[in-house]
Amino acid sequence: MANPPRQSAARAETPSSDAASVPAPGWSLLAILMVTYSFSWMDRFLLIVMIDPISKDLNISNTQIGLLTGFGAALLYSLAGFPIARLADRKSRSLIIATTLGIWSAATSAIGLVRSFTALAVLRCGIAVSSAGCSPAAYSLISDSFPPTRRGTAIAIYSLGIPIGTWAGLMLGGIAADSIGWRYAFPLLALPGVMFALFVLFFLREPVRGRFDAHEGETARTYSIGEAARFLVTNKALMAMAFGFALLSFATTSFETWIPTYLIRANGLSAGEVGTVSGLAQGLMGIIGALFFGIVSDRLSRRDKRWYIYVPLLCGLIASPLILLFFTLPKSSAYICYFVIEFLVSGYAPPLFAACQMLLPPRLRALGMATILFILNVVGTGLGPSVTGWLSDLIGGHGPAGGLGPAIMAVQGAALFGLLSLLIGVSHFRRATS
Repeated sequence: MANPPRQSAARAETPSSDAASVPAPGWSLLAILMVTYSFSWMDRFLLIVMIDPISKDLNISNTQIGLLTGFGAALLYSLAGFPIARLADRKSRSLIIATTLGIWSAATSAIGLVRSFTALAVLRCGIAVSSAGCSPAAYSLISDSFPPTRRGTAIAIYSLGIPIGTWAGLMLGGIAADSIGWRYAFPLLALPGVMFALFVLFFLREPVRGRFDAHEGETARTYSIGEAARFLVTNKALMAMAFGFALLSFATTSFETWIPTYLIRANGLSAGEVGTVSGLAQGLMGIIGALFFGIVSDRLSRRDKRWYIYVPLLCGLIASPLILLFFTLPKSSAYICYFVIEFLVSGYAPPLFAACQMLLPPRLRALGMATILFILNVVGTGLGPSVTGWLSDLIGGHGPAGGLGPAIMAVQGAALFGLLSLLIGVSHFRRATS
């Protein structure tokens, strides 16, 4: 029978591990994981940039699109994450990542063949389930390859997969849709992921579990489902950060998901034009922001580990009002505001995920991250775009953009509750890591 889990995993980190060097295989592993993560986000944003032509061809409403890009897909992704993460805590994480990458890339390429909303929904569900195999296993691999005070930077580099994939999906997807049509754009851009899955299978090497944990027995310790659930649910710092991030994401993901469609409908941009603008905003600024805030949080955390929470708090305090401001500005100023928003939003994930890893023991890191991602994806990535799509249909209104602008603005209230939740998490995090 497994020993009962400790109340905090933070004490398992050795003091000397902070200064440990990162060997070359660690950086190679990180690069492979980042590219894999890029494919996941590229495939997601291929659908987003092609919402307008797909909805016209298949006669799909905003509410249906919101389910495909939001709650429906996020719920499946999150639920699938639990059994896959449980497996990753026990078996080969590299095999899991390679297999799921191949599946979701093949499913994305097949979207070009659909003729109905039902077929599109089935493929989107398959993509969501298989995509769940990436991040929980990846975060576990990163924690076994990088010492605690380097994880903010390491997770920031891994998180570059978000802006890089977003840029590729929006810009390349928009250009391909304008040039050859959306049906051919999907296989052209998604099939390379299948080939990269073979590369991952042969070249992604597993590090030793628990390399940076103090007690030798910790790497071998396993947890029953009940023990794992109690450990995760009763960890106040972990839950406060998860719900805080989720509520911030509810607001910002709504903006990021629907703003390409808003620009097409309100400003008359083509898919290629909006792909260029949104690709640069969410891609370029996401890359700069993720690296900047990851490095800054690592450096500040050497004085006080709570900076892993303070940094996202400050980003959210500035980003949320700017989203409201965006819809009141003239076009040129609005685009500048868009870039600043994306720079700030990219500062949420690296520090918060680095903090969460400090609270999880080695054999619970994949399952723990799956739990956090479940909350994040259902509340944030899932409900945010879905509620926004439903509200836009409900509000309606005149003009080509209809109720999209007011709907995006309305859901920004969730950010306030997210910031309050992170504030609550600060004190619990300090006690758990002291």
